[in-house]
Amino acid sequence: MAVEITKVGVIGGGSWGTALAIHCARRGHDTVIWARGASTVTAINSLHENTEYLPGYPCPPALRASNDMAEVITRSELLLMVVPTQHIVQTLGEEAKLLKPHQILVSCSKGISLDSLETVEELLEGRVVPPEFRHRVAYLSGPSFAAEVAKGLPTAVTVAAKDEELAARVQALLSTPRFRCYRSTDVVGVELGGALKNVLAIACGISDGMGFGNNTRAALITRGLYEITKLAVARGAHPLTMSGLAGMGDLVLTCTGDLSRNRTVGLRLGRGEKLEDIQASMGGAVAEGVPTAVAIRRLASKMGVECPIMEGIHAVIHMGANAQQVVTDVMSRELKPEVAPDIIRGALASGSGSVHGSCASLPGAGEAAGAGGGAPATTASESASAAAAAPNGVATVVTTTTSPPGQGGAPSKQQLQHVELGATAIPTAAAAAAAGAAWAREEGEHWRLLAAAATGAAAAAVVAWVLGRWQRA
Repeated sequence: MAVEITKVGVIGGGSWGTALAIHCARRGHDTVIWARGASTVTAINSLHENTEYLPGYPCPPALRASNDMAEVITRSELLLMVVPTQHIVQTLGEEAKLLKPHQILVSCSKGISLDSLETVEELLEGRVVPPEFRHRVAYLSGPSFAAEVAKGLPTAVTVAAKDEELAARVQALLSTPRFRCYRSTDVVGVELGGALKNVLAIACGISDGMGFGNNTRAALITRGLYEITKLAVARGAHPLTMSGLAGMGDLVLTCTGDLSRNRTVGLRLGRGEKLEDIQASMGGAVAEGVPTAVAIRRLASKMGVECPIMEGIHAVIHMGANAQQVVTDVMSRELKPEVAPDIIRGALASGSGSVHGSCASLPGAGEAAGAGGGAPATTASESASAAAAAPNGVATVVTTTTSPPGQGGAPSKQQLQHVELGATAIPTAAAAAAAGAAWAREEGEHWRLLAAAATGAAAAAVVAWVLGRWQRA
């Protein structure tokens, strides 16, 4: 199959922007990168290397740099925006009016606005791009260190857009055998998964810097993913997105990888350095988790979602709290089930897939049994919600067997199965995924969604096992 070549513009000359520009030029696209600093532009054009933000990784000779944003925007068919979240509105500003209906803008930034609590999607589509261009915006996220992409190491990411055709187009334009794109229409989930994980990466760095060990890191990742899922779904995300590349994938990478800026900041905080000194030594590079910690705390409060780990991280980073005491406080909270009963009931009772709050507030909770004189029907999306709502040690997979619908059209039986996540449970989770796939072939869309839930549980089992076995050298 022929590979389509187009004109690509990358807005942002930092490490991630440079890595994506290298990837696009290496793929064969006619690529120009915009950078604010004249020294960055000169280095890329004359030395074929971004010596300031990505030293040691050569740029293809065909890659060109410019500090004229208007030129980069107007000459490009595909635009990748790689600007720190807190500077998106100021950086693009009036230049966004140059966008034309035939162009595509892909946001590759992760974070939440500290001032307004808006995601990148809300900033771009609400305050930056013209209204008639909103349907031409896509979002790229997932586990992707800049240095490894620039080096050409195999990487998988997610491209999300509200229009699946647009997501598929971006997917085709960016994918190579070394950079594989998956697509999604859950823009909210992909955005929040990429933003919220940065704060947990700082927490894992602090933990490692203080010598808390592997047990603590694993607890932070799994319980932190639980908090991320609650917040994301409260904003309208699908819970299964949190078990994918933009959720669990990015979280595991950022919390354990030595190339993570956010984890590095945490390591240095855990060893006693001051945040101001750490930021001053980063040469302009941005650890998005620092401002995002403030935004998450405010967002959780606004949404009424309890996030004790995120609250504790904010206290350590921004209020000078003692990390040892924060750990003690979080570990000494009231003892609870790993997955709250109201979350399980809510996932079963409602097709909304909500994983927060009381099930009494969810549509259909406690009411469906009386409708039509039958038992409440459980949809595939409810089953998927139950599987994804338990990313921390126990996966809840709902299997529903149905008989030909009677007068009420209700299923005849429900079974709730708990699959323990661990080395011994991987065959069980994998069997559940295989069974779900078989059902999908027989029963259509209902079973396809249920198979996806089982597959998510299997993936979570594998990651839990790997993290349990992993030892830092």
